[in-house]
Amino acid sequence: MLYLKFGSITNINFKFLKIGAKNILVKLMKEALFHLITYEKVKVAVESSGWEYEIVGKSVLDKNIYHVKIGNGKVKILIVAGIHGTEPAPVNACVVLMEALKERYPMNYNFEKLENVELHIIPLANPDGFQRNYELFKAKNFEPHWSHVWEEARRNANGEDLNRDFMYLSQPETRAIHEVFNKVKPHLVLDLHEFYAKGGCPPKWADETEGFLSTITDTPYNWVNEGIRLISEKVANEIAKALPWRPKMRHFMAEAQEFPIVPNNVLGSHVPFEGSAKVLVESWGVGLAGYLMSDRVSVHLNAILTAIEYAEENPEKFLKVREEWEKEEMKVGREYKGFRITGREVEKAAQLLRCHGIEFERDKDALVVKMPQKMGRMAILLLDREHWYNQELKKRKKGPFTVDKFFDVKVETIR
Repeated sequence: MLYLKFGSITNINFKFLKIGAKNILVKLMKEALFHLITYEKVKVAVESSGWEYEIVGKSVLDKNIYHVKIGNGKVKILIVAGIHGTEPAPVNACVVLMEALKERYPMNYNFEKLENVELHIIPLANPDGFQRNYELFKAKNFEPHWSHVWEEARRNANGEDLNRDFMYLSQPETRAIHEVFNKVKPHLVLDLHEFYAKGGCPPKWADETEGFLSTITDTPYNWVNEGIRLISEKVANEIAKALPWRPKMRHFMAEAQEFPIVPNNVLGSHVPFEGSAKVLVESWGVGLAGYLMSDRVSVHLNAILTAIEYAEENPEKFLKVREEWEKEEMKVGREYKGFRITGREVEKAAQLLRCHGIEFERDKDALVVKMPQKMGRMAILLLDREHWYNQELKKRKKGPFTVDKFFDVKVETIR
């Protein structure tokens, strides 16, 4: 049997849940604070929220992938939750967030309402895996246990780990996420997850075996714009101060050294190459079912609201970083005149370039990518296998992720 540790309490302000008790959305908020919920309840929460939303795509099993928009500020923040179906607390936090943001000074944070921020939420990126996780836990009477971890629920219905697909975008879920990214062009991405603690957790606690209950990783990666790196670090440090579970910083790093070379097929290491600051937040939660759900939800709510608060108070910093990144991006490709792509699967390559916002022209049966351009880094990472970053990934057996490795095409570098 599991017992709560002394002092393990959430710092959520529950006042906004005490009114309108018959309201269906408020009932869902309460359930999301303490229990696993189904895909259908996430669907109801989004469609009943009163916020602007769209169905941006469909999962493999034809479930909706939602994109919710709140506010109209200049600083755009994108929240992505539920990429892995076995990590439910970020999804539950997004459900609660949609109601919390209707209140003045939500959870007592220092902003009355969104003014400088335009918030975009993908509350459930992997609905098939999320629903499968619920069903598997239901069969186990929602008992938290270290063995109640299902790879089939972590992945999508095609058996793919969505968080390893952000270069090739081979799955409908990752294409939907990237479509939102391209449309929004966020200044900051909050990448919300939960982690699995080894060594018999639960019933043991993660801080007994791992030494921590939450983690935060910013963007200290090699070849990332310095402004993006610095503002990611600042937001991460602000979030660290606010979390009810003291986090370990930069735990999920590819290497211990400063400015590591990281695989760019993961959402959190991908979006900085496309112009967004990013903070990864993880709570202990895989295998827990509804155990400690309010604490886990609190981790993600506080992370989100802290990031919003910082952006509300410092909008000019995010806008300046974006301006500097756009200028720098036009410089990184000056060593190239462009790339020429030919081959049997050139149309598939064209579709992928579009998904990444890379501009190209057609020359008969070939694609011509002129350089420099606004997505210079991503064009190089996808098209130049010999670039030093891709060669470093190859040495580490962690890449590269070039189009000619995925499609039957040939890429010629034009200098």
